[in-house]
Amino acid sequence: MKKLFMTIAAFLLVGSFAAPMTSLSAAGASASEKRTQDPVHEVVDEPVSQAHLVVVGPEKVKMGELVVISVVESDAASYKWIVIPETKDFMVIDGGKRAVFSSGKGGTYKFFISCALGDSVDSAVHVVVVKGGIPQPSDSFSTRLATYCEQVESDTKRDDCLALAQSFASVALIMADDSSPTEIVAATYKSNQEALGNKLDNWLPFRTGLSRELKSMADKGGLSDTASHVRVWKQIASALRAYASTL
Repeated sequence: MKKLFMTIAAFLLVGSFAAPMTSLSAAGASASEKRTQDPVHEVVDEPVSQAHLVVVGPEKVKMGELVVISVVESDAASYKWIVIPETKDFMVIDGGKRAVFSSGKGGTYKFFISCALGDSVDSAVHVVVVKGGIPQPSDSFSTRLATYCEQVESDTKRDDCLALAQSFASVALIMADDSSPTEIVAATYKSNQEALGNKLDNWLPFRTGLSRELKSMADKGGLSDTASHVRVWKQIASALRAYASTL
């Protein structure tokens, strides 16, 4: 009987401690399992957009040649341009993303460009050296042509521009020495119709602006013979190709 009581007492003692130990062990396993199952939450800082200026444009050109400087590949919300020395033959277009420039005299021109995005800014200097050549009929003629092109709305604008450039170049090649201004204008209109097709009306802003330019030249005696027409027609073709290269 004494032995039986000792066995029961031993069982009670072991049982009284075994149960809590088992519970703690189970609780520990449960907590460990929960830690294993819970996803790891990491705080990652979102990258902050910074202003970044990318300038594309020629560095050496001839007098009278149309220069187009582009920053369309930049990361920015706003732009500011300054050219030194100052010149009236300089214009910023396309919301500050491009600038057109033409000079009738040689020299070095520095374009200071800055951009901003949020609280960040970036800047660059683009240098263009204008070398000797035959001055064009109007120092800023090519620049103004680019602004007329800018007013055109067409889903095939680049292709239209190249086709129109080829039209003027072709007419310049076939002009006879005894061609009258009326004959030249008529041939040009027909050629432009064929080049643009149903997009002819889309190019009305350009055609209207160009007509004013040509009338002004004619009034000043700048389109007095076939040779002067050929020279201007070639310049129009060159300006159109230069503009198309920026699209």
